[in-house]
Amino acid sequence: MLTKYQWIKKGFIYKPQQEFAGWHDHAMAPAPFLKDEDTIRVYVGGWDENHIARIGYIDVDAHHPARVKKVSSHFVLDIGKDGCFDDNGVFPAHVYKHPDGRVFLYYTGFQKLAKIPFSNFSGLAISTDNGDTFQRVSQAPVMDRADEGLYTRAGTSVIYEDGVFKACYSVGSGWYHIAGKDRPIYEVNYSESQNGIDFPKCGQKAVPVDLTKEHGLGRPQIVKLLGKTFCFYTRRTLDFKYFIGCSFLEKGHWVRADQWLSTIPHGQKGEFDCDMVYFPAVIDTGEKIFLFYVGNGYGKDGFGYAELIKHDH
Repeated sequence: MLTKYQWIKKGFIYKPQQEFAGWHDHAMAPAPFLKDEDTIRVYVGGWDENHIARIGYIDVDAHHPARVKKVSSHFVLDIGKDGCFDDNGVFPAHVYKHPDGRVFLYYTGFQKLAKIPFSNFSGLAISTDNGDTFQRVSQAPVMDRADEGLYTRAGTSVIYEDGVFKACYSVGSGWYHIAGKDRPIYEVNYSESQNGIDFPKCGQKAVPVDLTKEHGLGRPQIVKLLGKTFCFYTRRTLDFKYFIGCSFLEKGHWVRADQWLSTIPHGQKGEFDCDMVYFPAVIDTGEKIFLFYVGNGYGKDGFGYAELIKHDH
C-alpha cells in the first residue's frame, strides 16, 4: 500500500529573523495544526541567546505552506518556574485539536542536572481560543520520571480515538558515548489515557531502538494516515547523522517502514537541511498531506516540508 504513495520534498519555508527580544534563532520541533481551512499554525521552539527554547509559532498557507502568513510577536509558552522540570527550555512535542475544540499542546521540558547532562519530561498546556493562548494544566509533568524512562519520558503525541487518548512518546534510561559525548538512548512507547492528562507510569514497547544502527528514536508523532495508524520519528544514527523514519500499526504490532521516507534525504551542500533532516510532523488538511521538518542545527537554519503524492500508475 505504501508503494502507491511517495513523499516529495518541497523545500524551505522559514528561518527565524530575531522576531522579537528573546527569540534569537531556531525554529525547533515544528508541531502543526489546522487553525482554519486556509491556515496551518506551526508551533516551534525558538532559542534565546543562551540556547534556551520557548514556544512561538509561524502561520503558513494551508494550500501552499512555503507562503508564510504571520509570525508570532511573543512566545505562547515560556519556561517553567525555577527548579521545575521545564526550567531550562520547552519545545513542542505535538499539538492536537480535540473534537470538543480544545487545543492540546504537549511539550518537552528540559532541566539541567549535575551528574548527567539533562532530563526531559512531558508537559501539557491547553488552549480554549483555537491555539492563540495556552495555560499549563500543571507545573509538574504529565509524564514524569518512571522506571520505564528514568531520564526521558517526553515527546508525547496523541490521537483521540475510540473514546481514549492514544499516545506515543520517547523513553530513555541510558546513554551512548558517541562522537565524544554521551548521547541519550531513546525508543518509542505507547500508552492510553482517558483524559489526555493522566497517564499510567508504564506503557507498552512500540518501536525499539536498534543499537547496531542508531542510538535514538526521538519525538514520535502518532497520526492517522491512509487508513492506518502511523508513528513518525527522528532517527539518530551511530554516525551522528539525523534522518526521519516511521512505523505503522499492523495487527497489533508496529512495523518499521523507515525506507518510505528515503525520498526526503539530506539537502545539497549549502542548503538548510544538508546536515540534518529532523523532527518530522505530519498533518492531513483534508486536501493535502504535508510533513514538516527542521534542518541543520536542530532548526537553526529553519524548517521545510514535504508533500505526500499518490502515483498515477
